Amino acid sequence: MGKSSLIVVFGGVLILSLINLHLNRTTIASFESAVDNYNQFNARNVANQAMEIVLTELADSSKLRVLSPQKIPGHLIGNIPTTQATYTITDAAVSMGGSQIDAVKIEVESVIGTEQARVIVYTRRQSGFVPNPVRAALTANGPLDRTISNMVIDGRDHDINGNLIANNGVYGVSTSLSFVNVGGADIGGTDPDGIDYPPTFPEDPNIIEENFDWGGQFPTSPDVVLGLEEGTLKQIAQSGEGGSQYVTNPDHLKYPLRGVTYVEIPPGSKWRKGRILQESSGILIFHNSEGNAAIDDLSSNNKAPFRGLIIADYFFHIHLDVIGGIILLSPDLETSRKCSGNKDKKILFSREALIDVTGMIGDPGERTGWRGRLPILGWYE
Repeated sequence: MGKSSLIVVFGGVLILSLINLHLNRTTIASFESAVDNYNQFNARNVANQAMEIVLTELADSSKLRVLSPQKIPGHLIGNIPTTQATYTITDAAVSMGGSQIDAVKIEVESVIGTEQARVIVYTRRQSGFVPNPVRAALTANGPLDRTISNMVIDGRDHDINGNLIANNGVYGVSTSLSFVNVGGADIGGTDPDGIDYPPTFPEDPNIIEENFDWGGQFPTSPDVVLGLEEGTLKQIAQSGEGGSQYVTNPDHLKYPLRGVTYVEIPPGSKWRKGRILQESSGILIFHNSEGNAAIDDLSSNNKAPFRGLIIADYFFHIHLDVIGGIILLSPDLETSRKCSGNKDKKILFSREALIDVTGMIGDPGERTGWRGRLPILGWYE
């Protein structure tokens, strides 16, 4: 073979080698790109999965805040090797319709290998409500003349710590019957024109609502009070969601009370000399199918107030501070006995407390996970 032929052969071999090298590099680059794209896709999926987990946790505890990145346990996001996810929950403000809305910002970051993904969600800071039947600090279907005794009843609005919020309250007392303040209670509230009246005795008649027409029938159950399908509150209590609990014997309650606490004692029974053992909050229900579950003397052993909504069939001897509101369902309230010893106790109406504790209820048609309980203002990937 001549020199010219060898040159041609070696040249061809060199060219083929260069082509093969280029193809190998292209194949490797394509493979690496495919791996990166796959990891990026998975990282985004993990971030969204982690966001669902965090939203569920926030729905169960509306006051939860996580200011420094916290890891999500690996088993909750599939135990994928080299994968981790962290999250924060902070207060924020969102501009909508030309105004600023108080919101909560949830930020999740996931990492798979060298690929990262981030998801940011904004939700309303509070998604609860003030139930329409709560027309006063103390609302009832029956006679309240004896029930309130000589305590302080204040329908002016207060924050969750009991601090006054001017001109934003409700009646001090609302009843389906007439009302006479036989116990000498100090009663205050806000009239329909938004004028505040501090608690006094005798009370100003502008903050007492008597003979209110409920359109035919006073709410007959806690679910009706909250506008829910019958049985919803008991279902929430039995699920344990957000610390909720359901008992048929109040001695079996676990403290502190949180979420929905549903006590259903046999018809005609009473919870006598009950004690709330730790600072508690939520929706406390004392009700049975006959509408005659009774609380007779309820106090707190550490003098801490109950924050939220108490719905009971019958309640007498209220030796407990309440920040939120009380609604009594039975038409057969106390009419003869006298109560003493609670002149230092207060029922303070609080929109903030009611909104806070009803936030876990959400849309009764959406009881699974966080949906229906946390309105989403924005979801960004």
